[in-house]
Amino acid sequence: MNFKNYCKTYFTDIISNHFFDFKGRTNRKVFWLFSLNVLILNLILSYIIHKFDFIGIIAGIVFSLFMFFPTLSLDVRRLHDVGFSGWWVLIFFIPLFGFIALIVFACIPGTQGENKYGPVPADTNITE
Repeated sequence: MNFKNYCKTYFTDIISNHFFDFKGRTNRKVFWLFSLNVLILNLILSYIIHKFDFIGIIAGIVFSLFMFFPTLSLDVRRLHDVGFSGWWVLIFFIPLFGFIALIVFACIPGTQGENKYGPVPADTNITE
């Protein structure tokens, strides 16, 4: 499977199967491919907002509201993978430090073996 298909597959899997799923774990690959898709979509929306003022702003608001829960649930599951409680996602509200801390948590490898949040995440639901 090529990179484009990976991104599309992981993005659609999160949206369709894990929209409000705050239990379990998510590995780095799934987290970063989903984040890359959201970044690309945000860049496209930024262009639309720049070209079409009112319609673009409405599209940006709708997209942000739509992506809030899948992104939050993915962040919580990523924190579970490294052994932290999902409540650590609230660290984001500490200016600058919180954002940097969450990036660091997203970059470190998950715990080896099963932890209290579940078994090691596998890509079993992704077909190649």
